[in-house]
Amino acid sequence: MKMRARVIGYIPLDRGSPTKTRLSHLLDVTRAKTDSDRLKRLNVAAQVFNHHDKEKHDHDVKAGAISILCSLLRSCSPFFIVKSKEVHGLCKILIQLYRCNEDRAKVSFCLDGSTLIIYLLEVIEINYRLGKKGDAKCMTMAQNLVDKLISLACVPLVLMKRHEQLMSSLVSNINGATGRIVMFQSMKCVAMLSEHTQNKQMLLTYPGLLKSVEVGSRHMYEAVREESARIMCNLAWDARNKAQLVHRSKLEWAEMVFSTLAEPNSSIATKQYAMKTLAYMASEVNHKVMIINYGHGRIIKELIRLISDVSPVNRQVTIIATELVGSLICRATASQLVYHNPGFLVILASLGCGKEVLAVSAARVVKKLSTFIRHSDVGCHVQLLQALVTMSYGSLTEVLKWTVKAFAEQAASPRDRLSMIAHRGLLPALTLLAQDENDTVRDYALFVLNALAADVALAKGVNVDEVLERLVSKNSRRTRVQPRCYSPTSILQFEFDFETVNCPS
Repeated sequence: MKMRARVIGYIPLDRGSPTKTRLSHLLDVTRAKTDSDRLKRLNVAAQVFNHHDKEKHDHDVKAGAISILCSLLRSCSPFFIVKSKEVHGLCKILIQLYRCNEDRAKVSFCLDGSTLIIYLLEVIEINYRLGKKGDAKCMTMAQNLVDKLISLACVPLVLMKRHEQLMSSLVSNINGATGRIVMFQSMKCVAMLSEHTQNKQMLLTYPGLLKSVEVGSRHMYEAVREESARIMCNLAWDARNKAQLVHRSKLEWAEMVFSTLAEPNSSIATKQYAMKTLAYMASEVNHKVMIINYGHGRIIKELIRLISDVSPVNRQVTIIATELVGSLICRATASQLVYHNPGFLVILASLGCGKEVLAVSAARVVKKLSTFIRHSDVGCHVQLLQALVTMSYGSLTEVLKWTVKAFAEQAASPRDRLSMIAHRGLLPALTLLAQDENDTVRDYALFVLNALAADVALAKGVNVDEVLERLVSKNSRRTRVQPRCYSPTSILQFEFDFETVNCPS
């Protein structure tokens, strides 16, 4: 038993060692008979441990210095106000001891972190409620120590002593009428615990935690809402949690994501966490359909609103929102997404004519839509073709590559080719792309033009080369002098000499 205790680190090192001498100052604090004597001994101990030698701090922590201080802090409860100076001194020494190596600090956190956080949050809450009558120095020192402990909290819960009491205390703090500081630090502690892969499923099944996260998502303090979104993002990352979240009858996670995106005062980081949650949840087709249909399209409408906001401040959010919508597109959602949001393709086309990274993201989304939308999708196919025509006059080569690939997707079906031939402005756009400097853009455009010309030649009984020759001869002069333009209204109209009503279906 003695050997096991020595390995854990509770028994001080050999008598006469420097560590023994340093720990003796802490043991002297426990022997003090009066409050004034205890404060004096705490000040002496604070001076002894006030150094930056990590090796010495490692030896002190291993020998049980933090456990001694944790016991002293526990003895101050519930008289934290009367003994605020003593609590201040204990926090000061604890902060000094946590200058040790991170691995040693995490081992110590597993042993005493739960107890320390529970009591320190109580100290902060009491002083916060007292306002000017509270001890501001003691509260600040406790906050700093809690921040240090939370930074070490990315450890498995099963290795922590009293982790049930810690989680119960954190959930009570969030659901109770606590001040914003304790509320924020409780949420931050849960968020840090949720970073560890072994904790994600355990936290989701913990009683009342998801309700606490929902409460945090509606808090008036932005930092609390951000930590709430972070927790939800971490929980949604786990594959086993996704099924549980989707099968919940109230879909609390979806409502939290929507409220976060719809909140005008939400920070960029908060919105990014919310969108990452959607990205994790959209890993399966049925999840994509559920997200698109939730609240009659409330979530997707908010994402489109974020995409349309092209202000420089929200540029990163706009890019993430665009890529997220692209991940939600599949065979079951593509036409529904465009049909219920008529202006979506117009927004994407206008973004695709830009000169930034956002233009490439928008072009990829249009390319993915062209994979699934066909002529039978009434009200959607014409919008898609018009968006492709608009992006054909873009300025970025990468955008033009995705545009001609989308044209190639549409040209795979005979009925779609008929709609392409009849669509105003599409053939001049392809002719312009066929003369582009980039080999990929030019080859794809020629491939699509050949496919369209073959249909016309088959229908009218003429040679394909003859159709292509007529196409180039009637439009090469106009398209070559045509400058790059970025407006759908400036597209040239192409007039085919051949009637296309008899094209094969």
